Amino acid sequence: MSEKGYEKALGVLPSERQMNWQKYGYYCMLSYGMNTMKGVEWGDGFASPDSFWPEHLDTDEWAKFVKDAGMSAIVFTAKHFDGFCLWQTDLTDYSLKSCMNWKDGQGDIVADLAVSCRKYGLGFGLYVAPWDKHEPSYGTGKAYDDFFCGLLTELLTRYGDIFCVWLDPRAGTGINGVTQDFDIARYIDTIHSLQRDCCVAGLGSDIRWNGDGRYTPRKNEWSVIPARFYTGKGKKMNFADPDLGSRKTIKNDTEFIWYPLEVAVPLRDHWFYNKEDDYSAKTKDKLWRLYLDSVGNNASLMLGICPDKQGKFYSTDTSILMSFSRDLQLHFGYNLLTEKGELTASSVLSEVYTPKNAVNAENDRFWMPDPKEKKPELRLSLSEEDLFDKLTLCEHIAGGQRVEGFEVQVLDNKGRWKTIYTGSTIGAKTICVLRTMKAKEIRVVFSSYRDTPQISYVSLN
Repeated sequence: MSEKGYEKALGVLPSERQMNWQKYGYYCMLSYGMNTMKGVEWGDGFASPDSFWPEHLDTDEWAKFVKDAGMSAIVFTAKHFDGFCLWQTDLTDYSLKSCMNWKDGQGDIVADLAVSCRKYGLGFGLYVAPWDKHEPSYGTGKAYDDFFCGLLTELLTRYGDIFCVWLDPRAGTGINGVTQDFDIARYIDTIHSLQRDCCVAGLGSDIRWNGDGRYTPRKNEWSVIPARFYTGKGKKMNFADPDLGSRKTIKNDTEFIWYPLEVAVPLRDHWFYNKEDDYSAKTKDKLWRLYLDSVGNNASLMLGICPDKQGKFYSTDTSILMSFSRDLQLHFGYNLLTEKGELTASSVLSEVYTPKNAVNAENDRFWMPDPKEKKPELRLSLSEEDLFDKLTLCEHIAGGQRVEGFEVQVLDNKGRWKTIYTGSTIGAKTICVLRTMKAKEIRVVFSSYRDTPQISYVSLN
């Protein structure tokens, strides 16, 4: 690539809201609404509000379950394609205020869940579909954009901090058989103007969606990609492209964006509860693979979960998610480096950038080697030989994504360094799954990078 293009790619950094979003890692989309009552995935917008009657709904139960399941946040379906609003909106009667069979029309699930999420230390986000099969102004242009921005304004000014708004890219005809050309830029500006720390996903420019509820992991997952991916200008790129940011792909580009990946996949076959899906939930092993391919591959994982009509989760779903949570704790609830090890480096830029910074995941410091060193190393020394099978690495993404290649090596009993893993990109987090082994000395050699590596966290498990 040209020097000019290379420098532009390297100089692209995440916004503060993108860095905050990245910390959530593993969270859920909780799909619930009129679709649940009707047992459908996409409602038609004609269901009577009186059909909505979740007799035993308890948002505290939802939040506690999500917390116990090891997830960090809830993105809630405040409005789906059917247009039914699950809060006390002033802009349409097609909402909870018309559900006289439930709480005398005074129910507000968005409000209740916002309180529950904060009670249990969870982030709170909202899914709001622009496509609306009920609203009469849909398809009229500005009048509908005014309506939709009004909904966004209610949601972002009444319920406290929202970490993410998910704008579903799908669109179709409305009640009058016409489509709407969404003013996406206005929607995004409205969200950011009301809550500057709120990321916009789906149709947004903050978070990149995997595209279709399925996910094929890339060998190199770059958060810095050509701007044409989002703007549509220039050579076409799409969700499924296996390479979005390598030197080869971006060699002729000069405009770039920080556009990190969110993997959005439902636990079951569908996003909303349907009894026919009761035995379709992903196994614990499939969740483990999905977690490694997303959270462990410079992405975040938004797993779709769905209560039934009464607001309860199906027992099999609950068992799988709780078991998976226990496994995550067993795999990552400790770090051999902090318990019986030491992290040293082949060089440091200065005492400010000591490798000790990379042992604590909670600080904002990092290790940075001498830029003159061509293949800098981090060395993990244990007080005695111990078993491990995973190594986690995190870059200091506030300084950009830099590493292109690295090797994990162990010192054998003959005093020779043996390569046991060859990696590529790191980004926010990379989990290297190794064969189970016992060793005392391990090192990470950074063999290829776009600028001097900045490593914020290292964990040996």
